[in-house]
Amino acid sequence: MSDNNTNTNNNITSEERRNARIEAKRRRLAQKRAEDRIRTRRPLPPKAKFRIFIIAIALILAVWGIISLSDYLSKRPDYRVTDEGYTHAEKFANAVPIFGIDISEHQDADIRWEKVKSSGVDFVFIRAGYRGADKGDLHIDSNFEENIKGAEKAGLMVGVYFYSQALDAQEGKEEADFVLELVKPYDLTLPIVIDYEIYNGGRLHNKIQSGDMYAASFYHDAVLGFCNEVEEAGYESAVYANKDMLTNYMQADLLDDSATLWLAAYGSSVDLDADYWFWQCTDSALAGGIDEKVDQDFWYMEPGKVYPTRASSKVKEEKRISAGEFSVVLKEDPSELHHFRSEPSFKVTYKKRKLREGRDYIASVVKNTEEGTGYIILRGIGKYKDWVMHPFRIEK
Repeated sequence: MSDNNTNTNNNITSEERRNARIEAKRRRLAQKRAEDRIRTRRPLPPKAKFRIFIIAIALILAVWGIISLSDYLSKRPDYRVTDEGYTHAEKFANAVPIFGIDISEHQDADIRWEKVKSSGVDFVFIRAGYRGADKGDLHIDSNFEENIKGAEKAGLMVGVYFYSQALDAQEGKEEADFVLELVKPYDLTLPIVIDYEIYNGGRLHNKIQSGDMYAASFYHDAVLGFCNEVEEAGYESAVYANKDMLTNYMQADLLDDSATLWLAAYGSSVDLDADYWFWQCTDSALAGGIDEKVDQDFWYMEPGKVYPTRASSKVKEEKRISAGEFSVVLKEDPSELHHFRSEPSFKVTYKKRKLREGRDYIASVVKNTEEGTGYIILRGIGKYKDWVMHPFRIEK
C-alpha cells in the first residue's frame, strides 16, 4: 500500500510542476505583450516628429508643384491671336475689339481649349447643327457636345450657330426649336445665331432662282422667325450673313432694328451701312490649341456703353432695370496674372444692394490673358437687362 501512494504523489507533483511552467510562460508572454503595447503608445521624440513634419510638407509641395506645372503647361499659349493687319471701321473707334473664333465639325476634334483661351481668344461660336441643303432635314454637328463642354470649361464666352436653309418664318422657327433643345444643358453667354447663306444648288438657292423669293421681306421673315423663337425662350439671338447677302438680298439697315447682326466679309477692312456687332474677317486664322486654320471674328464693345438685350423675361420690359446702372467693385485692384489668366474677384450691386450672379446677371471676363487692361462683361437677366463692359487693371 505505501509504494502505490508514493508513486501517486510523485505523479501529482510532476503534473503540477508542468502546469506551473506553462502558466509561468503564459504570464511572461502576456507581460511582454503589455510592455509592447505601452512602448507603441509612447510619444515620439521631438526630432522624429520634426522629421515626419518636414517629409509631409515636402510631399505636399511636390504634389502642388506637379499640379501647378501641369496647369501651366496646359495653358501655355503656342500662338497669340491679334488684330494685326486689320483695320476696324471708324464707327468702332472707341470700342475694344474682342477676339473670337467660330468652329464646327470641320475643325480638328482634338482642340486644347485651355490653350485657345490663353492665346487671346475670348469667345467662340460653335455650330450646333445644320439643315440639309438638298432635302432640308435637320442635323446635329458631330462635334457640338465635345466643343461646347471644352469651351465652357476653359472659361470662354460661348454662343452657338445653326446653318440654315430656311425658306420661311415657320422653317426658321423649326430650326430655332431644334437648337433650343440642344443647348438646354449649357450656360450660353453669347447669342444663338442663324447662319443664313445661299448654298449653290441648294433649296434656298433654287427658290431664289425660281423667283419665289424676290424681296427682302421673305429673307427677313425666315431669319426673324428663328430669332423671335430664340428670344421668347429667354436667349439672345443674332443673324450671320455675308456682306453680299446683307446688301443685295436682305436690307441690313432695316434688319438691324430687329436683329443683332454678325457680318462676314474677308479682308483687312470692312464696313456696312447698318449696325453690326460682330465681324468675321477670315477663314484662315491661327489660334493656340487648334492645329487647323479657323474663322476669326471680332466683337466690338465700348467700355461704359449700354448695349440692349433682346431676350425676353417674365418681368415686364418697362419694369426691367438696365445693367448700365450696376456698380462694380473689385476686391483687388490691380488683378494678378497667374498662368496666363487673370481672374478678378468683384462685387456687383444696384443701389447698394448686392446682386447675385446667375439670378440677376451673367458675368464674363475678357482680355484677361496679358498684362494691361482686362474687362468684365455683364449681361442683365431676370428683372435686369442689357450688356455693359467694365475695365480693370492686370499686373504680373
